[in-house]
Amino acid sequence: MELNWIVAFRSRSSLRSYTCLAIMMSSAVASTGCTFDSDRWKRLDLGVEATAPAGASSASHRDTIGASAFYEGMAAMRVSGYGLVVGLGRNGSTDCPKRIFDRLVQDIEKQFRSGPTLVGSTRITPGQLIRDPDTAVVMVRGDIMPGTTTGTHFDVAVSAIPGTDARSLRGGRLYTCELDYSVATSPDRVRHSGRTLALAAGPVFLNPFAFDDDAATTSNPLEGYTIGGGVVTQDRRVRLVLTEPSYSRAVQVERRINAKYPGQAKVADAISPSFIKIRIPKESHGDTEHFLLLLRHLFLPQRPGFVADRCRELATEIVRPDAPHGAIALCLEGIGPAALPTLGSLYSHHRDYVSFHAAAAGLRLEDHVAVEVMALHAADPDSPFRFQAVRALGRASKMGTAATPLRRLLDDEDPRVRVAAYEELARRHDMSLQTTTVGGDNFLLEVVQTSRRPMIYAKRSGERRIVVFGTELNCITPVFYMSVDGALTINAADPNDTKLTLVRKSPLSGSVSPPIPCSRDVLDMIELIGGEPEEHNGTVTGLGLDYGSIVHVLHTLCNDNVINADFILEEENAAELFGPARRNRRPESEL
Repeated sequence: MELNWIVAFRSRSSLRSYTCLAIMMSSAVASTGCTFDSDRWKRLDLGVEATAPAGASSASHRDTIGASAFYEGMAAMRVSGYGLVVGLGRNGSTDCPKRIFDRLVQDIEKQFRSGPTLVGSTRITPGQLIRDPDTAVVMVRGDIMPGTTTGTHFDVAVSAIPGTDARSLRGGRLYTCELDYSVATSPDRVRHSGRTLALAAGPVFLNPFAFDDDAATTSNPLEGYTIGGGVVTQDRRVRLVLTEPSYSRAVQVERRINAKYPGQAKVADAISPSFIKIRIPKESHGDTEHFLLLLRHLFLPQRPGFVADRCRELATEIVRPDAPHGAIALCLEGIGPAALPTLGSLYSHHRDYVSFHAAAAGLRLEDHVAVEVMALHAADPDSPFRFQAVRALGRASKMGTAATPLRRLLDDEDPRVRVAAYEELARRHDMSLQTTTVGGDNFLLEVVQTSRRPMIYAKRSGERRIVVFGTELNCITPVFYMSVDGALTINAADPNDTKLTLVRKSPLSGSVSPPIPCSRDVLDMIELIGGEPEEHNGTVTGLGLDYGSIVHVLHTLCNDNVINADFILEEENAAELFGPARRNRRPESEL
């Protein structure tokens, strides 16, 4: 087979082949780490208001840390920086404002710790790279959430600099750039602090449906985002602030928190009569918001009989419809194993909000009976706590039995429940999921066993992941698909065709591949079109299609009934699953 098209696809001009260096430099950012879901900060952990108003008489508020202290800076912190998107063919820009140009030159030289960079047999300078039409200078923005720890990944928005001649960011890759705290001083100017708080890199994702003829919405080709492309390089500071400064009270709070987490490095440190510095323990890195909520619901008194009296009071209060049920559950969890007899007596309560919140606390205390109670809520289509129950089972990471009801929900009638159960199993790295990395860091392909109708689910936040529910999905002939930009054609005109025929057009050189045979198996097709452009022993093993384009292929083929499966694209806002969102306040500058 003539494979010059692969060479043309992979080797561009000497300047454009710099993309491969960008990919290598991106690997540090794309390394394994915990992904931060910003939507989780827009809702409280148990799906209901979990904090009683200040001064309230509730037993869940009196005598707690939260009654005398609050957190400083519990809002998103905006970080931003300038970067370079590579791999755009002729759609990039050849111009750049001087102030940004000078900064990028310094950043690129710092990355390689030298001046000109060797690519192939040609040395190029950062200036040549910036001015090449294969690249575009971009503004990169993201939000670091409260308590975020080093290594946490987050989504970043990427947009071409206004006034440049860039035409599209589709198919591009963000070269590693630094992000720092920033404040917008005008629509096109940002003041930077100069202190790097995060790095960002990775493929740029644009709305794959925006340019279809029947698209309901339009999308700016100069704006996209890198899914999970940001990674935090410094822990974000968390401090409790006492409403009335008192060194003795600060020490009391410090001791209470550290007693809750024995055998670990100091979690709380009373640094002054007003401030207690908080360190997020490693076990809570993936669930920081719950950890911070729990701290404020720890009781300070340690006198004999206090715990027993307060448990009785909380058990009486939680039955009331207007009680702060989430706060009560957090208080009982904070008490620890001593609260389990009280919780056990509430598991079978006839009011669903009582049994749910009691089981939520019991799960956190590793009570296996609570798993059974929560599983009933998760399986009940009429339970108002159904999705919260799925999430609670997923967060019971130390209890292997909590995965069993989640696996059963993969066969639920409601596709939203199936997706929610999958998300929690993925969080737990459950053994029932079969995961393959496609195309280097292009995306993850995951297979889920199910007896229900097949389904394909694509994520657009946190990480690039395509999930196939079902193990034997095949394309049904006849098939014809052509991407909007002509980069990929899939054809099988004869209903008796046993294979698909694919043709790939390079977005950089315009060269066209010869016809490439492909199995009708959907998993084989996904791996072929998304894999690195390569061939082995005369057989093409990858076509290098970007993640957004693959999402478009799968959506179109499912919609045309070529693939006998439902297609679901992750919702931008998960409020329909987990309750109403809490809006963030103004960005904070503290670290």
